[in-house]
Amino acid sequence: MFRRQKVLLYLILQLKGLEKKISKTYLDKLLFLLKKETNIDDFVKFYNFYPYNYGPFSNQYYFDLSALQSQAYLDADLELKKSAKEINSYLTIEKTQLIDGIVGKYGGFTTERITDYVYENYPAYAQKSILKTQTRQTYAPGIFTIGYEKKDIDSFLDLLIQNHIEKVIDVRANPFSMNFVFTKTKLMHYLEKVGIDYAHFPELGINGEHRKGLQTDSDFEELFDFYSKNILPNQLNKINTLIELGKTKRIALLCFEQNIAYCHRGVLGNVLESEGIAVTHL
Repeated sequence: MFRRQKVLLYLILQLKGLEKKISKTYLDKLLFLLKKETNIDDFVKFYNFYPYNYGPFSNQYYFDLSALQSQAYLDADLELKKSAKEINSYLTIEKTQLIDGIVGKYGGFTTERITDYVYENYPAYAQKSILKTQTRQTYAPGIFTIGYEKKDIDSFLDLLIQNHIEKVIDVRANPFSMNFVFTKTKLMHYLEKVGIDYAHFPELGINGEHRKGLQTDSDFEELFDFYSKNILPNQLNKINTLIELGKTKRIALLCFEQNIAYCHRGVLGNVLESEGIAVTHL
């Protein structure tokens, strides 16, 4: 069992001790506050959140609920199937103290009250809420880049939304990933849910055959030299399309690597900057 799942079970146990009826939405908000108002991330690879229909939302939280139900830790009504003694044994005192503090502060809140509190104190996570009248804001168009390495889908979407990205341009030659949520079809689904468009420009990628055996900095330098001399000169139409898109929308060029120095999108960004286009790496 993941440590974040143990935190989730302990949190439910503590709320049950208050004889509180728990909703999934309420739990979602309480986990968000646990992340924002404690240092739980120092102890646990915890949930990430992004703005959605009812405020901060975590896909991973809902994945974990389903997993815990299928493994007979919880039932469909969020009733615990394990003893309090067993659940209490899952966590160290440092973790339980953080959770107890959040439960003590917000455990008496209704779902409506905790939602209002989150909206008031974390307005960046209320920007897509259907419970709140939204003031349409415009942001300067531009070109950004992003890598999804070491990100889950929740932190990835949060980064895009907080930077007001309107369209993701996938510059992978092959939009497949060992992290299944970042394969083309699944990624399109998640982006569509938060109102972000998707386009795939495989012509601006580098085929896997050229990426085999990369180990040293000189290997990457050789690859990127090949890319800039043999691929990009043949894709001027696609590059011009990016430039035109960047004049009217906030677009993000997507690839895998977190470090721009080891990703071809960095080379592509340099080409765009040579044309006088500012590029921001997220």
